[in-house]
Amino acid sequence: MKKILSIILALTMLFAVGTLVACTDVEEDNNEVENNEEVENNETPEEPEVETLTCGVTIFPGMNEKDENGEWTGFETEFAQEVGKLLGMNVEFQEIDWGQKYNELASNAITCIWNGFTANSSDNGIKRSDLVDFTYGYMLNQQCIVINTASADTIKTVEDLAGKTAGVEGGSAGEAYATTVIGDGTIEKYPAQNKAFIEVKTGAIDFAVMDIVLAKNICGKGDYTDLMIVEDIVLDSEIYAVGFKKGSDLTAKVNEAIKTLFDNGTMAALATKYGFENTVQFVETID
Repeated sequence: MKKILSIILALTMLFAVGTLVACTDVEEDNNEVENNEEVENNETPEEPEVETLTCGVTIFPGMNEKDENGEWTGFETEFAQEVGKLLGMNVEFQEIDWGQKYNELASNAITCIWNGFTANSSDNGIKRSDLVDFTYGYMLNQQCIVINTASADTIKTVEDLAGKTAGVEGGSAGEAYATTVIGDGTIEKYPAQNKAFIEVKTGAIDFAVMDIVLAKNICGKGDYTDLMIVEDIVLDSEIYAVGFKKGSDLTAKVNEAIKTLFDNGTMAALATKYGFENTVQFVETID
């Protein structure tokens, strides 16, 4: 009988110890879960990676240029920055050789070409719209002929350009036009349009072909009072747009931002600030 009681007592003690251990394990498991949940709830979420819109540009007075502090300024500069704000993207400007713009884009050195980029033009016989995806147009432009006032009597018509030395920005709409009119003349190519002004001034070239938006800001002013636009040579109208890689999803996003900036008056304000009231215009379809 005593032996039986001893066995029952021993089994009771084992059951009690087992229950205690099990309860302790459950409690510890519950504490671990609660602690893990607390850590997860208090964990600071990772901030999303900030995207940067790197715009390929050249020095283009009134559009993209640097102030006395080395900061980028101008119509195109502020326009790009306003788009960046709407898209939640940082905006940077990368100065490029215009003739290398497609290589810069292909190598991802820049995100887009944004610097008075004529959309309805060609390079080496290939339509630019076949090379990049263009956004909506935002400014009207045309090429013009810039000469030294000393040549006013000898360069009046398109025919007068034949056999002359022309200065152009390499890879520009100006270069495309110059090749059609100089005949057996010569073309000097520069990495940016503004280089051609001093060359015309000094007589190193006979004339320059460039954006009229730029020429009107320079000719007859400051150090270039002896330069003029040949008014009787009128070239086709052009449209400025932003160029992205073919298939880029940023094109549609920037289009939305451009439309918003026109609708809310920001573009009109920038146009007034930089003197482009007569050229800034929304163009949805570019031929």
